[in-house]
Amino acid sequence: MRTLLGQFCEAFDKVVRPLLEPLTSGSDALGTSKDPARTRTVRAELMDLKHQLEGLTEKVAEQQAYVLLFGPLKSGKSTLMNALAGAYVSEVSSLPAYPCMVYLSHAEERVFYVTRYDGRTERFTDPSALYVHVSRAHGELAERIRSAEEKGESFDPALHFPEAIRKVDVRIPAGELEESGAVLVDTPGLYSRMKFGYDRMTREFRNAASCAIFIVKSDNLFLEQVFAEFEDLLDLFSRIFLVVNLDTSKRDLSPDGTLVPSLEQEDPLRIIDAFENLAMSAPLKEAAEQGRLRIYPVDILRAASHRLGGAASDEKPAHGQANFEAFLRDLTEYLNSTDYLVAFLGDSLRRAHTLLGDLSRVLDHSEVEQLRGRADELDAKRQDVQRRRGAAQRLVAYDWRASFAELDEKLAPSIRDKARAVSSQTERDLDQVLERWFGSDASFETLVEDDLVPRLARYQEDLASFVEATLEEEVRPGTAGLLLPTDVSADLYSAGLDMSKVGEHSLSSLDRGGLHSKIQRPLSIEQVPVRRTLVDWLFFRSLDKVRRNLFGDAMTPSARVSVEQKHARLGTEAKEAMRRELDLFKGRFFHSTVQRVHQHLIGRYADAAVDRMRRLVTERESILGDELDRAVASLMEHRRLLAHLSSLRTLAARTQAGVDELQERYARTKPDELIELAPEGTIPTPMIRPAPPLGDLRDVELAPVARGEERPTLPEIRDGGSVVYPGNVHDEAFAE
Repeated sequence: MRTLLGQFCEAFDKVVRPLLEPLTSGSDALGTSKDPARTRTVRAELMDLKHQLEGLTEKVAEQQAYVLLFGPLKSGKSTLMNALAGAYVSEVSSLPAYPCMVYLSHAEERVFYVTRYDGRTERFTDPSALYVHVSRAHGELAERIRSAEEKGESFDPALHFPEAIRKVDVRIPAGELEESGAVLVDTPGLYSRMKFGYDRMTREFRNAASCAIFIVKSDNLFLEQVFAEFEDLLDLFSRIFLVVNLDTSKRDLSPDGTLVPSLEQEDPLRIIDAFENLAMSAPLKEAAEQGRLRIYPVDILRAASHRLGGAASDEKPAHGQANFEAFLRDLTEYLNSTDYLVAFLGDSLRRAHTLLGDLSRVLDHSEVEQLRGRADELDAKRQDVQRRRGAAQRLVAYDWRASFAELDEKLAPSIRDKARAVSSQTERDLDQVLERWFGSDASFETLVEDDLVPRLARYQEDLASFVEATLEEEVRPGTAGLLLPTDVSADLYSAGLDMSKVGEHSLSSLDRGGLHSKIQRPLSIEQVPVRRTLVDWLFFRSLDKVRRNLFGDAMTPSARVSVEQKHARLGTEAKEAMRRELDLFKGRFFHSTVQRVHQHLIGRYADAAVDRMRRLVTERESILGDELDRAVASLMEHRRLLAHLSSLRTLAARTQAGVDELQERYARTKPDELIELAPEGTIPTPMIRPAPPLGDLRDVELAPVARGEERPTLPEIRDGGSVVYPGNVHDEAFAE
């Protein structure tokens, strides 16, 4: 059988605890993202809320009574902890003044846990090792604080130094704590330079159903600054015990010069009365009048000595001095009272409401909105890159050879016309050259090398210049000489490819040296009929001998031939023969020149352009494929993060509904009924459906997509945070 309070604690745990794992996985996902700085604040807040909710659930599940001890440095907090625990808590008192909370509770064996802001926990069993560890951490923290101050920033360990220690759990054999179920919380000293520890304490114990002990030395009781920040804490706790730490060993100087017992020893009540009448602020008086504040003058050092010694004190307390046992009895009675149980139940619910409200605000943080906006941008980018990659893939498959063949066909008529025109002119020029030669004393070598070959070379140059100019005229406008279909032009634009650069590069890559080949001799003396004279017949000279005598050496016929000799020895018959041979040579030369120039310029340009286009479109498709992979990976990461936060929002709303249901049910419970036994099922546990598991989304990875395949459509994050999966995506690809 359980009490109603026990049933409440179990129901509360079932409602709130499921939120812890999503908080952890959500903050982990944000921390391991490729750009954690974008959500640094949200992650820190989620980790902080997880820590606070975890502490709240543990407190409620184990029905722990948190007792906070706070006050100025060196006010006697650690000594009072020794007295309350009934054990020497050297592990706490020896720690440096680190701005974290130290939780002291009972355990069968001594063990220490150090928890950091980033969620990491370390375990120690040796107090000296713990001291060294915290001391080193203290130095690191001080350095980070100085660095933040130099930058003009307000230091927040969750943002500036997540490795900082958040709390230390000290668990030692302490029978007194085991019996009471109390957890002593040693808080950061007030007024220290590392004030963020005090601020975090104020935040974490808002509506935390804890009672507090404020310790102040009697010497500081009348200093206003001692209570300045203490007054800010009054509303945090249902009951506050103000312990005035007395030093009953102090002595005062009497008029006759002797040392007499001080007022702290003789009548400490007069000190308390003076404080209440002369120095007590209005907020403190109001808390005292409401019964929330009680004052106890106690010699803490002596009380701790007696408690740890195990022997009852044989000294009677001075007039007006409350002994430690009276203070401990009042504290114990309050923790066992129905007033505390009501406060425990109500404050636990209020604390849960507060933390869930904080979680809702965190999930609406500007960083989350920026994350969602960035996801939308990435989705738009993914679609754009996918569109451009599709264009590049179509360009890869396009028949560029056929397009450039069309350019060849387009230019061929004008080249043929030009070739005919240049050929006709060259023929006329060659005829004139031959006529002039027969009317001059020039040698056969002069005819060939100085007249015929240069004119043929000019034909070659004129034709090559025309073809080159014609090709450049087609290429320069920017389409590389092609007349492309509209859809291909659109794909080129989408893929970001510039045909003008393709044309310019292909033109510049042509080797123009091959345009002008060496021209063979169009005529030789063997082709010229020569008339033999009577002497030639008498001496039986062969025609070759006759030709050599007339023209000179067959390889270099440079002998001058007079007009009379040409008329007598060559005549019309030789001229016609030479013209026929020249016509045969011209025909072959003109044809081969046209073919060579055409192939060298148009053909090689087409080869270079086709090769360049294929290489460019292949490279661009690969680049866009890699860009698409990066965009998809980044988008999936953002959507995974948003899915975490969306699921967390849904679960937080369900948790809030469960807490509301608990509050409605237990609000009607009378205080005395909380400790009464209740049959099982008297108050059913709220029906809270669990949120979908986050692991399915967290571990999603897109399978690689082969070139040419379409990317799967990604899940969509809609308003309100819901995740909508497209119908064309295989279920197993995104969720189990």
